[in-house]
Amino acid sequence: MSFANPTRLRIGMHANFGGRDYRLIGRVVMGVTDDGETYYWNEFNLEARDGSCADLVYEETERGGEWRLFTMFEPEYPMTAADAATKRVGDSLNLTGTDVRVTLRDTSRVYHIESKAPEGVEVGDVANYFNAEAGDVMQVVSWTGEEIEFYNGVNLTSGVVNSAFNLKPEPGFARNLSALSGAGASHYDSGFKFLLKAAGVIILFFIIFGRGLSCSTNYEVAPVKRIAAGPPPLAVGSAGKWHDKNYRVTAHAVVEIARVGLIFDRHEYELTDDRGMKALLVCGDQPKASDWAVYEPFLMLIPPPSPGQMAAMKAGDFLKLDGFSGKVGELFRSTIKQTDGDVLSAMIPGTVTYGLTGMGEYLTLLARWNRDGQTVLRGQSQTAGRVTSSFNPAK
Repeated sequence: MSFANPTRLRIGMHANFGGRDYRLIGRVVMGVTDDGETYYWNEFNLEARDGSCADLVYEETERGGEWRLFTMFEPEYPMTAADAATKRVGDSLNLTGTDVRVTLRDTSRVYHIESKAPEGVEVGDVANYFNAEAGDVMQVVSWTGEEIEFYNGVNLTSGVVNSAFNLKPEPGFARNLSALSGAGASHYDSGFKFLLKAAGVIILFFIIFGRGLSCSTNYEVAPVKRIAAGPPPLAVGSAGKWHDKNYRVTAHAVVEIARVGLIFDRHEYELTDDRGMKALLVCGDQPKASDWAVYEPFLMLIPPPSPGQMAAMKAGDFLKLDGFSGKVGELFRSTIKQTDGDVLSAMIPGTVTYGLTGMGEYLTLLARWNRDGQTVLRGQSQTAGRVTSSFNPAK
């Protein structure tokens, strides 16, 4: 068996996923043995400047080369290694609020390491693991002794990988495009050990909004249109009355909104009422929009979809939550660029979240998430003039 690299990726190359630059620092050849035959795959160790990592897996199958990207996550409902050892194919489990079912259970071995492997990985290491899936959700649980790790994964096309590494399309690429998700998991999911700070539930959005991630066969992507925000329409400290509540503007942020083909800045304000309750004023979901929206926390008895489930949605999908029904309007990435007013955890410069809007008959929904958690707000659209006339500068 040759452990030569079967791909065009090389140590030292850089890849851009979701605007984050990763450097390829190592490659590990993994394998499993079934009925006396060993199946191998390659795991490429990616590391960003901030120390966060990702594991890019390549496996040659009867369908051709297949790619998957994995990140580690901490389950909402923990499981011990002893618990994992009891799972069999067909068993159900729930780690993140989504029911998944075990589709494969096996034991992996490290056969070869090129350059730097993920922390703790050595040739000869053996780990038990199982794959669990439900729709677009792909999870892997791996354990050695009492140590256990959890991973989220997403399928990638070769075009996405080529674009991320700035490689020219391979011959026959146009004939071999595969779906971004939905391919069945195989023997690729191993006991790779690496330290990740990023939560896997937002990897799909990293891909959607990554630089140059196009399905075009010529990869001549049109420049992304960028629109700056105008002057702030309200001042921090302004007070006003809205829906019979007295509000004060306590924080302001300039937020970059990234969608496919468009990046624009907008103003967002935190409003605080007399009882200390918070609301969010969003100054337009489009550049220079005349309609704004005032959102309040959406308190639900029935838990909302998980971030992973929301990330898998697309514009036009039906969205139903506790007391809300409508259609998904926009999918986006938001980045806090600058702030003034109170220092708030949700309005720290550099904070990145991913989200969607939902359009109901009477209400508008705003969901945002990142590795630190998820927020769901609901509100109503209002004309900009009506909102600004309700607030006056503090005296």
